[in-house]
Amino acid sequence: VEFIFHSAIEEIYDENNVLKKLKVNRFELVPDPNGGRAQLVKIEGEDFEIECDYLIPAVSQDADLSYIPEEWELELTSWRTLKTDGKTYQTSRPGIFAAGDCEYGPMTIVNAVGQAKRAASVMSRYVHDGKLTLLDEEIMEDHLRALRVYDKNEKVKGWVAGLPREVSEKLDVETRKHSQEEVNFGFTHEQAINEASRCMRCYYIAMVAV
Repeated sequence: VEFIFHSAIEEIYDENNVLKKLKVNRFELVPDPNGGRAQLVKIEGEDFEIECDYLIPAVSQDADLSYIPEEWELELTSWRTLKTDGKTYQTSRPGIFAAGDCEYGPMTIVNAVGQAKRAASVMSRYVHDGKLTLLDEEIMEDHLRALRVYDKNEKVKGWVAGLPREVSEKLDVETRKHSQEEVNFGFTHEQAINEASRCMRCYYIAMVAV
C-alpha cells in the first residue's frame, strides 16, 4: 500500500465508461503566520496521473450545521466550521459558543474535551456575570500554547521575553589587593525588585517533566 500525502484528484478519465486513470494535484502545507491552521496550497506543474481499474471514495467528516437557524448569521471558516475567537470560543454572535470538531474540524478527543471545558467555564461566567472573561490559568494556557516547546534560538517578544539580568556592583580589583572589604556589594533595593520580577520561564521545566 502506498500513501500519497498532500494530494487530491482533479480529473477522472475513462474510455467507453470504463475507468482508466486519474489526474492528481500535489499540494504543500503552508503555515499560518497568525498561528492558525496551516493551509494546503496547490503546487503548479506538479500534477501527475495514476492508471487504475477501481476507484473507492472514502467519505471524510464534515460538520452538520443545518440545524442552526439562518437568522443567527453565524460566521463560518473556509473549512465550513463555526468561527470563534479561539480563546473564549464565542462565535460571531454574542452569547453563542462553539467548541470541538464543529469549531476546529476533526481532531483528538483530548483536544475536543479541552475546548469544551474552556467553553463551559467561559459560558458559566458569561451567564452569571454577563462578562466574557478568562481565568488567569486559562490565559497562561494560551501563552504556553503560543510559545510551544522551548527553543534557545527563538525570538520572544513582549513580557514573556523577560528582563535583563541584574548585575551587582563589585569592588574594583586594585582595592581588593590591599583590603579585606566585601567584594560583592549585592543588589540595591530597586535591583532586588527587578530581579525578583523577571520571568524565569519555569513552566518549561514542567513541560519537560511531563
